[in-house]
Amino acid sequence: MRKKGVLLFAFILFLSGIILPAGAQKPGGTAGRRYYRDWQSLETKNFSLRYTEKDAAAAAWLAAVADRRAAEVAAVLPHTHGEKPWLVLVPDLATQRDIFGWEEGDGALGVYQSRTIVLLSPHAWDWIEEEARPGEFVTKNPLVHEYTHYVLDVRARGNYPRWFSEGLASYLQDRLTGYAWPETGNLLFTGQYYSLERLTAEFASLPDQALAYGQARSIVSYLAVLRGDVGLNSLLDRLGSGTTFSRALEEVYGLDTEAVFSAWQEWCREDGSRDPLKAY
Repeated sequence: MRKKGVLLFAFILFLSGIILPAGAQKPGGTAGRRYYRDWQSLETKNFSLRYTEKDAAAAAWLAAVADRRAAEVAAVLPHTHGEKPWLVLVPDLATQRDIFGWEEGDGALGVYQSRTIVLLSPHAWDWIEEEARPGEFVTKNPLVHEYTHYVLDVRARGNYPRWFSEGLASYLQDRLTGYAWPETGNLLFTGQYYSLERLTAEFASLPDQALAYGQARSIVSYLAVLRGDVGLNSLLDRLGSGTTFSRALEEVYGLDTEAVFSAWQEWCREDGSRDPLKAY
């Protein structure tokens, strides 16, 4: 593997679940759809798929993969579509940077914004041997992660902290695909973690993003241990009705945000052999 490929892979993995606030980037979101308007299109059961001629073959098999993954997410978090989300397959990092106004060297395997999911084409995964790219893409692309952002957007209507969105998306990606970033074997829990205040106020800018994502996933995993899918769905229902996040937690789990955080810390300490980032 080329050194450049290793560095790029490490960088885009930590951005693989990026979610952008509406209007934060150029052009992004619904406005960004103008960028893909004249691309080739394919309607699937769950997506309006957009792609370039270069990815026509990839789009044909991605359509079936995407619908299957969407159904898996829906089995855990039931939801209904209004307008189907757009699923965009961008051919390369240069195009992706142009779409979002990023600097040279920036990149992501996947982006979600305003009911639009953007995935980097498997053709652009050039840190992997060409013949292995489709298989690696199916295994490690962040579609489940990004689609979970969409479902949360639909059901909770933006009424949640960023760490919960990333934690829920990471939890489902790990649970449904068996792939997670960071890999828990490389992130040993030492009892050091971000405070609830920093996790809530500074999530996207925290210096150790591996720890931030892993911690968020672990907290959501703990909620799943407490009340399973029923609890998570009840929480989303309350958030969608406008209940504050802390109040919704208390109504579903009997614990407000601070109490959940404290209980999670205790749960992590109960068994020193338990990997708190792999709860289920």
